[in-house]
Amino acid sequence: MSNFSKSEKEIFELRKQKISFFNELSSKSFPTSFQGTADIKDIVSKHKDIEFGEHTGIDVLVKGRILQSRSFGKLSFLDLLDNTGKTQLLVDKSFISKKELSHFENYDSGDIIGVLGEIMKTKKGELSIKVKSSTILSKSLRTLPEKWHGLKDKETRFRQRYLDFIVNPDSKRTIETRSKIINLMRKFMESEGFIEVETPILQPKAGGAIAKPFETHHNALDLDMYLRIAPELYLKRLIVGGFEKVFELGKTFRNEGVDQTHSPEFTMMESYEAYVDANRVMDMVENLCIHIFDELGIEKNIKFIDNEADFSRPWKRVSMYELVSKKFKIEIKHDSDIKKIKNELKKHLDYRPEAQTIGLLVYELFENYIEDSIINPTFVTDYPVEVSPFARENKKKPGVTERFELFAFGSELANGFSELIDSEEQENRLRVQAQKKAKGDEEAHVEDEDYIEALQYGLPPTGGLGFGVDRFVMILTNNSSIREVTAFPHLKPEN
Repeated sequence: MSNFSKSEKEIFELRKQKISFFNELSSKSFPTSFQGTADIKDIVSKHKDIEFGEHTGIDVLVKGRILQSRSFGKLSFLDLLDNTGKTQLLVDKSFISKKELSHFENYDSGDIIGVLGEIMKTKKGELSIKVKSSTILSKSLRTLPEKWHGLKDKETRFRQRYLDFIVNPDSKRTIETRSKIINLMRKFMESEGFIEVETPILQPKAGGAIAKPFETHHNALDLDMYLRIAPELYLKRLIVGGFEKVFELGKTFRNEGVDQTHSPEFTMMESYEAYVDANRVMDMVENLCIHIFDELGIEKNIKFIDNEADFSRPWKRVSMYELVSKKFKIEIKHDSDIKKIKNELKKHLDYRPEAQTIGLLVYELFENYIEDSIINPTFVTDYPVEVSPFARENKKKPGVTERFELFAFGSELANGFSELIDSEEQENRLRVQAQKKAKGDEEAHVEDEDYIEALQYGLPPTGGLGFGVDRFVMILTNNSSIREVTAFPHLKPEN
């Protein structure tokens, strides 16, 4: 109890004493279950239109947490919160026995109670439950925070997230919406013929993305291992094994920076479908998102922070080369002369690009000058092979892959491509990545002989997708921080 102030410690001890009081008052105190209750939301929905001052004669059994109480002579009022909503309890001291009254004289804010009472509406028009009897279900030894909505310290909200959920309906609603979105994703993928699978989270090699992994050690095997940075390579092994449509929805880990849209632990949905290309994957992503919009009853015009985007179909599909060319009013193609393009860019840039290939130059310009300005949902295509180690090269555009990323509100939502199926080319690309890693690039990909061996047995033409669940939830709930859409975000320890 070292984190208590003197006054908090006194309140804690007083509340603790009340546990004995309730146990002595009734053998029914603190039951192991409390069944047969009605949801507050349903009570409010069915009886909100009754007349002022009307007593319905209908008794209900409810349960929930006391938020606050008010006393006016013979009448006391308590706000009761359950998982569905909030209602008012009315305690008439002249109506209930002294024993029943003693319950309410010893209840505190935060206590969880069960109540039997009559549905009524006060003369002032407040739908209420007139208490006949009650039971203590759980004692709150600490006081709930006052004026929680006025707190400006988000760190406090995230450290004590359970309190945030109790007193901040918006925070709780966001997590409920997240659950609905994830369930809708699963149902959509299953309706498309995909099966959900589980692949290793602990992996001997961190593969499937260009990112820095978390490292750990497997004591029994005496083996260094990594938290997965992507489930990709295992999912594609399943395609090699004869599964034609697979997806996985789960946690992925990257030991990198933290900001409004990035978290080291995040949720991603990855899918792989045999015999389709990146164009078919883009169709599926669009269908998936529109399905979720429709099922949740969300309009296609979305307001997010200070911007508004139109998610009506069809979504724009545009080459990265086209976007960069338009931005700088210079025609840049996959086979352009990089020296010539750099010279033409001098009048537009206040720095000298470091890229050594035309593909990397276009990618650098896109990341620095265009990506953040894409508001409406847009599939950006034609990614350079240098940053796409697992994407298939476009047969008509050497150095360009059949890869896309979906952007909206300046943030990447999805990444997909026609998968590279040539085992020799894949081995060469991973060798180049390994050379970068050997020179100190912590995010470069490792060589993976086992995956190459799997490819040598034959991977059919395959379309792959990685979809960022957290960012999608952010947009649909209008939350600017990824921490808001995560039940328990990671924080530095206090002190």
